[in-house]
Amino acid sequence: METLITGIRDSSLVAQLIVLILIGASIVSWGVILYKMRWFRRNERDVAKFRSQFDHLGGNLDALHEQTISWKQNPAATLFQSCYREIHLLAPREANVAVIRGEVVEGVERASERTINETEMHLEKGLSLLTMTASTCPLLGLLGTVWGILEVFQAIDRSSTPSIGEIAPGISAALITTIFGLIAAIPAAAAYNLFLVRLNRMLSTLENLAGQITNILVRHQIRQTRSTGESRR
Repeated sequence: METLITGIRDSSLVAQLIVLILIGASIVSWGVILYKMRWFRRNERDVAKFRSQFDHLGGNLDALHEQTISWKQNPAATLFQSCYREIHLLAPREANVAVIRGEVVEGVERASERTINETEMHLEKGLSLLTMTASTCPLLGLLGTVWGILEVFQAIDRSSTPSIGEIAPGISAALITTIFGLIAAIPAAAAYNLFLVRLNRMLSTLENLAGQITNILVRHQIRQTRSTGESRR
């Protein structure tokens, strides 16, 4: 730490400005990292809670609707409620029972796809800042280093007999910006990749849930078709 402080103190004004920008970018990216960690943890817990309730009720969509209608911030519940609304909009009712037809299944598939896309956009919020930090901070640090080395060479040109003792502090100070660029970029890049894995895992879970809801409707459709055919005989 003392080496970094000394290097900053010995750096030029341009290098110090770049270091301040890199420190600011690191602070912002860490704020995003901590927020997204808590956000993913909460949503993964909520999705697991919904899946447990879904499995427990064994495909009873009406009961599931009643028990999860108040789960506003749950991605899985949001997906289900979107599908459930589509069923009631498209399915005619006979004897207070929804009649499942092909257009109902197609409508639910469209609703689930739309909701999953919206969820994906919501999950990706903040990740672009991490990618920008991971990609631009090393380049900004490299710019500061090149600038510092350029100043060192100019000082050598002005000096008649430059010594290592005079050159070394300048080169050391020039390398400081690269160090800070890497300090800002490495956590951002690592966090982005970890969040991307968790995001894809959650989207796969939602897609599987949407598929299960569609399968339940298809089974209802087949049973209703069979019962209608038997009643006509």
